[in-house]
Amino acid sequence: MDAPLLFAQDALPWQAAYDVGAVRDRLEAALVKMRAAASWPWRDATVTHYRETIWPSLLGKLPDNADTARLRSELEAEITRLDAAA
Repeated sequence: MDAPLLFAQDALPWQAAYDVGAVRDRLEAALVKMRAAASWPWRDATVTHYRETIWPSLLGKLPDNADTARLRSELEAEITRLDAAA
């Protein structure tokens, strides 16, 4: 009798273990707040945390498509604008 395989031999299709819409909504909410601000709307420590941890994590949870590329581009543009205003 053959023993069952403990690990899949073929790659499994990508499937989100979280609500992709909620991830997208969170990024969109940050963009709305950033666009409305003349300077960073958060304390420096919060901005650093968002830049180094939160936004890369959220972007990494979205499927690689045009919508994700758009969000990444818009986020980078706002970061650049707010950094210049600081």
